[in-house]
Amino acid sequence: MRTRTALTAAALATAAALTLTACGDSDSGDDGGTEQIEGAKDSSSDAPKSPEAEEEAPEGAPDVSLPKDIKLVFDWEEPSKPDHAAAQRDAANYIRSQFRGSAEQQRNEPAAQFYASGQALTYAQDQIQQDIDAQQSATGTERFYRVETKSYGTTVGVSFCADQTKIYSKKLKTGEVLRTEPSDADFLYYQISMSGYPGRDDVWQATSIEVQGEAVQCKE
Repeated sequence: MRTRTALTAAALATAAALTLTACGDSDSGDDGGTEQIEGAKDSSSDAPKSPEAEEEAPEGAPDVSLPKDIKLVFDWEEPSKPDHAAAQRDAANYIRSQFRGSAEQQRNEPAAQFYASGQALTYAQDQIQQDIDAQQSATGTERFYRVETKSYGTTVGVSFCADQTKIYSKKLKTGEVLRTEPSDADFLYYQISMSGYPGRDDVWQATSIEVQGEAVQCKE
């Protein structure tokens, strides 16, 4: 599995406050809002930039393509509400940007700075820096699923599960893959607050993120 840096208590409190203080409505119109799809999209390709990443990127957005040995599978449908669909798309691009920053060993990854601000950007940079310090990146497949989108005033909350049972850290100098046995620690639950990009109506930025480790509710 790939490890995630624990969020500070202050960051968790901020994310929780966004959830508790706003009036929300789900895209599905009920309390569930869970979206699933039988097919899958990934952001890796033998080409310099994958067709999927190109289709998912807003005009003029930084590259979020990944090395061909990293596959991110976003196993979900597009919401019917345009703002929810755009927020969900760019939440996925925010995740891609973290993997790209680690692969490029670049803390100030342009895509991360495009798709995130505030606490969410700090979190992404911390994730990237963790891999820079360890001189490692990722290899394998990570799946994201059970997505739910909800409106909180002018923001959209995007929550989903992640399965890390098939993705590992890889030492960049030697190519050694740090394999681990599957466990509850392989399952994560993300809650990301997305807001409109200043000056644009077609891009959303992650502003706050909470990641729950050992999310056994995500096991299938």
